[in-house]
Amino acid sequence: MRRPFMSLVLVASAATAGCGENDTIVDAGSGPNMVLIRDECDPATFNAALGPGACVRQGNMTFDRFMNELTTTQRVSAWQFVPPLFTMRVGQSITVQNQGGEVHTFTRVSQFGGGVVPQLNTASGNRVPAAECVTLPSTAEIASGGVAAVPPDSTVGTAYYQCCIHPWMRTTVRVTE
Repeated sequence: MRRPFMSLVLVASAATAGCGENDTIVDAGSGPNMVLIRDECDPATFNAALGPGACVRQGNMTFDRFMNELTTTQRVSAWQFVPPLFTMRVGQSITVQNQGGEVHTFTRVSQFGGGVVPQLNTASGNRVPAAECVTLPSTAEIASGGVAAVPPDSTVGTAYYQCCIHPWMRTTVRVTE
């Protein structure tokens, strides 16, 4: 079920196709690749602005502070996927855990873009929605505390994932043999 205005939460990470010094390398024997979804929404102010249930876990960022950071920097640093960049091998899957207080998605996209909330797209400078976000089913949402499994990738290359609610929340995955 979609909440009104889906909640205003963002996180942007630089998307890099290559493997750099901040790239996490995941060994095939080390178990599932874990991506953590984080936000710091303050329930009192987010629920007052967006409606009851928009934020269900205690965080320390008020809605006004969130909007100020978003409009100033086109992202909110506390809204992020961790890690923003990693490498894994073909056949490995990804486990995603929402540790934040808002609903998020972890959606594979062909290229980064905006999401399903026009106001967040505009404020974050992502005016053109990612094609995969336009037809996003409600089952793609990951509730606060929720865990989702992303099927194994069978192709070598670069995979891009973003939150279709908060389009600056991004992870780039380099898939190797």
